[in-house]
Amino acid sequence: MRFGSLRSKTRFVLLPALLTGGLGGMPLQVASAQGMMGRPVMGEETVAVGTDGVIYVVASPPQRRMGPEFGRVALFALDPGTFRIRWRYVLEDEDLLASRPVVGTDGTVYLTVSETMELGPPLDPATTFRNARLLAVRGGMLKWVYEFDAPFASHPALGPEGLIFVTVGAVGPVGMPGPWTFARSSFLALEDRGTSAAVRARLDLGPRAVSAPVVSSHPTLQWAVYVTGAGTGMGPGMGMGQGTVLFVISPDFRMTSVLLR
Repeated sequence: MRFGSLRSKTRFVLLPALLTGGLGGMPLQVASAQGMMGRPVMGEETVAVGTDGVIYVVASPPQRRMGPEFGRVALFALDPGTFRIRWRYVLEDEDLLASRPVVGTDGTVYLTVSETMELGPPLDPATTFRNARLLAVRGGMLKWVYEFDAPFASHPALGPEGLIFVTVGAVGPVGMPGPWTFARSSFLALEDRGTSAAVRARLDLGPRAVSAPVVSSHPTLQWAVYVTGAGTGMGPGMGMGQGTVLFVISPDFRMTSVLLR
């Protein structure tokens, strides 16, 4: 693992789950980064089905003994009739959390990989994190990888014209020493160009934890992308008192923010 001061051979690096000395002396539960991004701490071993019926599963291979696949996540493709494994693609890096897969019309499978961390005090300000990535896999071969500039990414959502939508979050102390929170979150729209990905749009969602994007209908637009965000911290700039926000993103990537009180 490449965590700087948090290097370890264990599969998961877990930090204290409780922040004591909170409001009225009551302990405050420190939510995990992955949970804030719309998925559980231990990942999602979920399924996606292509238009041809092929079943794709993101899962951890059997960990019976130490070996080249120990601590890594794999993407499996299964025949819909026999459930036999057609192929599998194993991630190169250890100790990463994979998102649920989504499948394009041409059979390309998209998924993100992020750090497997829970955030709570104390954290060394010098700690470094690997950036999250978006992977495109087809026929058991890696087409391309797009590296984000933040360590945590939601699962991707597919939109019209092959667009891929992802939300990402960065972490860091904001304004004072203490627990780390999401310092900044962003929405990205990417285009699959066959051998690489190109960013079509990037929108700043502010200092809050955000959900994964959802693509759906809109009463006056062809379609829209919906994302929710909420403040996550207890100090200046951490989102305290901001409430929950609904972001509505149009096909031309104009964003409307609706504060929910």
